[in-house]
Amino acid sequence: MHTIQFCENNLKHEGMDELVEKCRTELKKVEISVEPCLGECGDCAETYIAKVNDNLVTGDTTHYLFEEIQNLLNE
Repeated sequence: MHTIQFCENNLKHEGMDELVEKCRTELKKVEISVEPCLGECGDCAETYIAKVNDNLVTGDTTHYLFEEIQNLLNE
């Protein structure tokens, strides 16, 4: 099963709460969690981030981050 992890500190960025819910709704057979910290504080402070199967994914927008998440899940 695939996993997606979000950092709770990154959820302070505009649109991230909605992105987490979109992932939960649209991505099937994926375990999604919000963690206290992903250990990527530099990126977390600057941009939208997630970890997909322990691989860091970043995006300038939540839309782009969602596309990157989908791309990794489809590899």
